[in-house]
Amino acid sequence: MKRFFKSTWQKIVKNWVIIVICFVIVGGGYYSLFSHYGRFGFEGGNDFIYRMESNLLDIKMRLRGKKKASGKVGILAIDEKSIEAFGRWPFSRKYYAKALKNLKKLGVKWVGFDSIYAEPEKTYLEDARTDIKALDKLALDPKNFKSRIDKINGMLEQSPADQIFADGIRDFKNIVLGFFYFGSRFEAKYNLGDKPKFNLLDLMSVSEVAYELPEGRDLESFPYLKKVYGLVPNTPLISKAGEHFAFFSNDADADAINRWVVLVANIKGTLLPSLSLKTAAEYLNSDPLVYFGDGGIDTIFLINRDDDTKVIEVPIDPKGGGRILINHVGPSHSFHHYSLADAYHMRYTDEEKKNLKGSVLLLGATATGTNDIRPNPFDPAIDGVENHAAVIENIVTQDFLKRPLNIYEIELFVVLGIGLLFCPVLIFANSLFSGMAVILFLVGYYYMDKVFWFGEGTWTYLGIPSLQIIAMYVLSTLYKYMTEEAEKKKVKGAFQHYLSPDVIDQVLEDPESLQLGGEKKELTVFFSDVRSFTTISESLTPEKLCELMNDYFTPMTSIILRSKGVLDKYIGDAIMAFWGAPIDLPQHADVGVKASVEMLFALDQLRHDFKVKGFPEIDIGIGLNTGPMSVGNMGSGERFTYTVMGDSVNLGARLEGLTKEYGIKIMISEFTMRKLTPGAHLTRDLDDIRVKGKTEPVQVFDVLRPDFLPQPAMIQEFCQKFDEGRKLYKAQEFERAITLFSDCVKMKANDKASLLYLSRIEEYQKNRPGEDWDGVYTFTHK
Repeated sequence: MKRFFKSTWQKIVKNWVIIVICFVIVGGGYYSLFSHYGRFGFEGGNDFIYRMESNLLDIKMRLRGKKKASGKVGILAIDEKSIEAFGRWPFSRKYYAKALKNLKKLGVKWVGFDSIYAEPEKTYLEDARTDIKALDKLALDPKNFKSRIDKINGMLEQSPADQIFADGIRDFKNIVLGFFYFGSRFEAKYNLGDKPKFNLLDLMSVSEVAYELPEGRDLESFPYLKKVYGLVPNTPLISKAGEHFAFFSNDADADAINRWVVLVANIKGTLLPSLSLKTAAEYLNSDPLVYFGDGGIDTIFLINRDDDTKVIEVPIDPKGGGRILINHVGPSHSFHHYSLADAYHMRYTDEEKKNLKGSVLLLGATATGTNDIRPNPFDPAIDGVENHAAVIENIVTQDFLKRPLNIYEIELFVVLGIGLLFCPVLIFANSLFSGMAVILFLVGYYYMDKVFWFGEGTWTYLGIPSLQIIAMYVLSTLYKYMTEEAEKKKVKGAFQHYLSPDVIDQVLEDPESLQLGGEKKELTVFFSDVRSFTTISESLTPEKLCELMNDYFTPMTSIILRSKGVLDKYIGDAIMAFWGAPIDLPQHADVGVKASVEMLFALDQLRHDFKVKGFPEIDIGIGLNTGPMSVGNMGSGERFTYTVMGDSVNLGARLEGLTKEYGIKIMISEFTMRKLTPGAHLTRDLDDIRVKGKTEPVQVFDVLRPDFLPQPAMIQEFCQKFDEGRKLYKAQEFERAITLFSDCVKMKANDKASLLYLSRIEEYQKNRPGEDWDGVYTFTHK
């Protein structure tokens, strides 16, 4: 236990920079979030945090998908069909009256107008047709000329269509007329000029929202409550026909997305409702009641007029601005669109008539060129009337999306909790485990939000906690990388001349591998030896001998390491290496043979350099064998090396020693030959032998250089003759074999392997080997 605590403390001290990084990021995240809550009225600002989180909210909505509308709310659409049916836009207002009359017959309860009629309609020619025909008779009755002209002028000032429209509104009765406002002095001055900023408020007083203020306070004292500096109402004729009024103005976020809707606004000391709130309240037969606290609006209730125990609490922004967060239903046409033209001509289907009964409709323009585009998270080109419909749907079905006060405490707690949880993980765990922990948190946090918060109608911030943990991971990992890489470079610098870079990387990645033990794997082992090294060493001083061997070992070692081989050891003038471990190398036999041939070409350059230096010429022999062998750290507890052992290793060493018997450069076993890619290397079947200490014969092959003979065709012919000679030799048809081996000597002067067979045949001709001879030659020396 004492050792555990000591190790833990050492780990903490070693990683104090990571602790500082975590505390700085957590502190910065906490401060930024807390500052955001205060500066921007909790929501709706244009700071980085709000923009990021609101975009994430949009993504969550899209991932949630379109919600199924209740069917209680619909759009009375001024669509392309309506313009086609009624003529030019804007078409005569007289058509609205009949449409409203038909909708009332179908049982529509309420209609809200997301449209305004601020100017009298210009009289159409057809409206004045009767009086125009009468003008034709003026020539017969000039006394009536002035009265007729006065009547027509009166029609131009007050259109008969406006009167028909006003009568239709009055007859339907359950209509909320809309108006829009200007939320700044500049807008009001620019658009209204010297016109009265407020008028017809006496008519709108019937829509005033009841509210309760703290003692000694008035509406002007609440900074987050929307204040109106000017408005544009309907014409007096239309306004006098209505009994209910509401504003349909609304401010989008800085990115033009409509996420909030203002429910009430201060209009010259009067609290008036939005179109959404007023229409929903009337549809539910309820009265809005607004409670103010010290900071602004605390709560908005809808209290049923017939049963005051039926109360709906509408969630608003906690700073007191009286805004509702829209729980959007979906993209365009998420609410059923009922064409105004179909209402006029009573052309609805039976299903539509059924759905219209008891419904609430919002009248708004949806025809291209006439509509008011108000993007929402689902659709960048949605009609603004659908956003108002979404709020009504939220209130009517009580399906709200909210930001309650306690969610801010939870978010701040999460920010602190992340630091306390992940700081130890980043200190004690490796980068892979830490990365998995980060991914697990991000996925878990998303699903927790999906199930417990967003899934239950609460908007929770995901961006700040997610950014915080990612920043902690990235910066701490970067620090670990910089410090650990420096240590790794020191280790590599110390061992790069002794071990393969792959072995070094394995040790650095897994220090636990530095222990005794090994595993059995199929590998290709390599042995090389300098011919007549004793004679060479006797002809040089010790200094010159060291220079010669260093010059020789350098390119040979480079070839081994470059081909992903492991330099096992130098044994005097000999080199031992292997391929296939610790990094798996599927074609290790091909790689080993190719590296061996490359060494022969490197030796050519060395001979030239040695001649310039006055060194004696050197030659080498190479033996390769492929097979199962033990590979791993071998030695004692104090000192060990990464090496290979086993019979397959011993055979490779024996083959290297036998290359001088055949006068060849590279000898490989049949086991290596089987693993080579067919046709990838030039080889000839050399012999069947028993090496010293083995009873089982092994077939060996000679790997030829590409320049073994001047032309590739000659090499092919040479190998064919040699192979045929080998077959005749094993069949004891010695006379015919002599001819073929002699031809080989003629093609390749002094080919020692062919001369060796001619020598053996000469001996066998004197002493026949017998019928049970298997053609295997047994060596009694290494």
